[in-house]
Amino acid sequence: TMTLSKGAARAAALLDAAEQVLTTQGNANSAMRDFAAAAGVRVGHLQHYYPTRADLIRAVMSRALTRSLDRLAVVPDTDQSLSREESEHFIGVLLGEQDDQATVRLYVEVWAIAAADQEVAVVLRDFYAQYIAHVERAVACAQPELDAAELGATAQTIVSLLEGSAILRSGITGRKSEASDRKLVDTLQYLIHGS
Repeated sequence: TMTLSKGAARAAALLDAAEQVLTTQGNANSAMRDFAAAAGVRVGHLQHYYPTRADLIRAVMSRALTRSLDRLAVVPDTDQSLSREESEHFIGVLLGEQDDQATVRLYVEVWAIAAADQEVAVVLRDFYAQYIAHVERAVACAQPELDAAELGATAQTIVSLLEGSAILRSGITGRKSEASDRKLVDTLQYLIHGS
């Protein structure tokens, strides 16, 4: 494994603390002093790495989004076909993200921040463009006959279903059930395979 430089390790520890504050207190109730306190450092130390609150929030988001994209990188190259077992695994990876309460809470905060902060919104749009592209690759493996417009629409519909299900499945609304999960997986399989 790769070892981080001392500075990179400190920056990562600061992001860990900031992420924890965001998922427990939320963005609206957190200030630089809260992030610094959670990391056990002075505000000045935190600002050495992340000069503004927006810089810190963007770094937390960027890291969380990169983690998600890394998990999504389970799709074969487009020149291969995608079996139902492989797509079931892919769907499992996508839904697995929703089983982590902290991840879902962080995304809820990220969506709220992006609604008010244009720079954060740009980071989030880039993430969704990459996320949809991963899903497009999976659908293209299963349905190589689809044209680009249909492929894009199908991938976007899949992502919309998954993002909406995150709120219901996460426990925020307490509605997760095996029956609805099965229906969700069946619907996603239908969209991926076209039948």
